[in-house]
Formats: sequence, C-alpha cells, structure tokens
Amino acid sequence: MSNSTSEMKSAEPSKRRAGPKRSEASKAAVLEAAYAELSEHGWRGFSVDRVAKEARASKQTIYRWWRTPARLAVDAALEKMPKSAQAEGDARIRIEAIVAPLVRATRTGDGAHAWRSALLAAADDAEAGEAFRAWFNDTVKRPLRHVLAEQANKGRIRRDWDVDLAVEMLAGPIWHRLIAMRSLVPERYAERLADGLMDMLETGAPRG
Repeated sequence: MSNSTSEMKSAEPSKRRAGPKRSEASKAAVLEAAYAELSEHGWRGFSVDRVAKEARASKQTIYRWWRTPARLAVDAALEKMPKSAQAEGDARIRIEAIVAPLVRATRTGDGAHAWRSALLAAADDAEAGEAFRAWFNDTVKRPLRHVLAEQANKGRIRRDWDVDLAVEMLAGPIWHRLIAMRSLVPERYAERLADGLMDMLETGAPRG
C-alpha cells in the first residue's frame, strides 16, 4: 500500500469526526439567530428566511432539524434558559430555586419579548406546545411535586395539596405579566412566588 493511500485512509476517520462538531455548531448558530429573531420581531413576525441568513444555514437544513418554525422558536427560548441550581435548605428556598431560572430568563426586555413570543408559538403549534410542556414538567412540575410531597409527609403543609394548582400559583403570575400585562417580571419575584405558595400550604408547623 502506498504512503498516499495510507494517508487518505488515516484521514477519513478525522473527517467523519468533524461532521457532528460542525452540525452542533450550526444548530447553535440557528438557535442563537432564532432567539434574536424572536426578540426583535416576535412570533407573529418570525421569519425562518432571516434566521437562515443570520445563521448562514439553508432553510432545508433548518427544516430537517425543526419540522415547524414554532418548534424552532420554543427550542430557541429554552436554549437560553439559565440552568437550575441544586438548592439546599427549607422548602421556600428550594421552591424559589425551581422557578428562579424562569424569572431570570424573562426579566430583561429582550428575554420578556422572546419568551412572550415563544409562549404564543407553543400555543399555535401542537409539536411546539408538547416540547414546552415536556420541558416544564421536567424542570418545574416534577421538582415541585417532590418538594411538596416531602413537606406533606413531614406535616409541614396541608396534605390535600394539589400539584397543578401549586404550579399555577408558582408560574401563572409570570405568564400573566408576560402575556396579559406585557410588563417586566420584578426583581426577587421568585422569592415572592415561593413565599406566597408556602403561605397558602403551610399548616403552622415549624419551617425547614
């Protein structure tokens, strides 16, 4: 086997390895461009053409990765979501930590507009809505259920708590401000929401 043939064969694996890296970089560029598009033009003015141009990606590639513009819009907003931190301490602190990333994501002007637009996209499209609900269940509803079940078992909150009502009390005011009032989420809002939920559920037993 000639040296040139050996060099070609040895180069093939490295070329194959470069593919996924380029794909991930391209996906990241599309998500970044989609978030900027949401922030500037909102969901009603969302343009995949502009996203493709900004990300230097083809529309065919975008639609191969995201079947609908709404799914792309929701994924772009979720990609910008700050990661949840594992909080220790009493129930109020742990509940605050659950909702804090959402509050941080929606507090800035761009974030509020992008998230308002992403919620409208989720409402308009079944696949986008399912993606949003899956994220919300994993990052908000399930952790909240765990904290409340633990507190109920210890006798620190009422045993007749309802997780859906608790979720609505925790996240509903955020959606209300974004969609109905079109106003910014206040500073320390996560703390206030956690306090309000626990005030409703506590039985008067010691906290912690």
